[in-house]
Amino acid sequence: MYGNVEVDDQIPSYLTNWSCDYELMELDTSQYPFPNKLWHIKPAKEVAIKTTAMVIVGVTGIFLNSIIITILLKNKWLWTASNYLIGNLAFIDLITLIFCPWFMLVRDFHQNYVLKNFGCRFEGFLQASLLLAGVAAVMLVSYDRLAAATLTAEARITKNVAPKLIIASWIIPMGLSLPWIIKRKYIERQWLDFLETFCFEERKVLGIYWHCIVILLVWIPLGVMILTYGAIIWRLERSARELLSRGGGQTVTQARGKAMRMTACILLAAAVCRIPYTAMVYWRNNLPQEVNSVEGGFDILWFIASYLMYVNCAINPLIYGFTNTRFRRAMDRTPGVACFKFGTWCCACAMVVKKKQSLQHNNVEKIFVVIASPRPKRKISRVVKNILHINKQSVELSIAKVDEASTKPTKVTPLKNEQLDSKVNDVEFMDQGIENTRSERIVINEENSNL
Repeated sequence: MYGNVEVDDQIPSYLTNWSCDYELMELDTSQYPFPNKLWHIKPAKEVAIKTTAMVIVGVTGIFLNSIIITILLKNKWLWTASNYLIGNLAFIDLITLIFCPWFMLVRDFHQNYVLKNFGCRFEGFLQASLLLAGVAAVMLVSYDRLAAATLTAEARITKNVAPKLIIASWIIPMGLSLPWIIKRKYIERQWLDFLETFCFEERKVLGIYWHCIVILLVWIPLGVMILTYGAIIWRLERSARELLSRGGGQTVTQARGKAMRMTACILLAAAVCRIPYTAMVYWRNNLPQEVNSVEGGFDILWFIASYLMYVNCAINPLIYGFTNTRFRRAMDRTPGVACFKFGTWCCACAMVVKKKQSLQHNNVEKIFVVIASPRPKRKISRVVKNILHINKQSVELSIAKVDEASTKPTKVTPLKNEQLDSKVNDVEFMDQGIENTRSERIVINEENSNL
């Protein structure tokens, strides 16, 4: 039924009680009229609103996840273990948004269960398998980031191990979802004026199983994300303090701030999209076993909770893909994706790139080499100029003319540690060569004077 309806007094009261098993009672329901109002399908306005909302989320999520998969397939330099896990998450979300929302809408719009026997057994299994696989993929990505930030290199997921973990993240959820096939069955019941069809669940088994599903879908992934990202922030905080005590650490401090913002976004999105599902399950188990008890508030909460689970699938590529620097670089280079210019017009991406560039220019931890201006009217300056000209690609120098005194200020050129070591060795070698040249000239002059 749809809306508040008064049940006919001529209908026995046990027909309005869900706890009754009509088959065990051997009751012939064809002698009684249907104990509810017949509405067949919900009003057109409600159907249009819910369909539009689901189309927006579905099309957006399919589009964004398809971009992540396309970028990975067409750029072999992105084929790393971490990106394999992100690609697996995008593929799961893509399949989820293609199939699952439409099962939910069909079930919500019709009074009867129109998916028949195959839909009754396959619908719950498919949704549970894909949602649990998505949870496993999110936990694998979280662990990979934890291992990269805080653990040793041996603890990281390698390219050989990543495919095995991905296969396991599909097989295990399918095994956990088997009760939806075994403990559900499609039932048709003939009334005097209506043929009722519905999908029956064994409450003794699936009642407990619903709580297990909530733990797997909501609380375990939230707990894993809190632990992993909390450990990453703690590690960055510790490193920043150690470096700040020695006069540096600004780069780590900036990375810590970025990690905290990302963690807040990830946890907030997960909490908003998953916790309502928990409230829906607990409310469902406490409903009175009567006709029409699912109408009203519970009906609204059921749609919102299911809708937010699919919203989470649509925003995952933004959280795990579009915030990745390598993915943004590949977006403007990949055929078929470059036309959208995601790497340039996305506000969040532009802010990250701008902040990264400012860090590169304002880094106070760089090592500098001071190059003094050469003295005029010295023949040695020409030798020095010729020797230093060999390292022109690594060191940028400015040498004044020999005949004029240089009035330009001293030039400061930043170098890396490896370049500094090579430069010091070159200067020492040059000084030694000059001293040897001077000693050879003195010996020659002495020999000439003796002659």
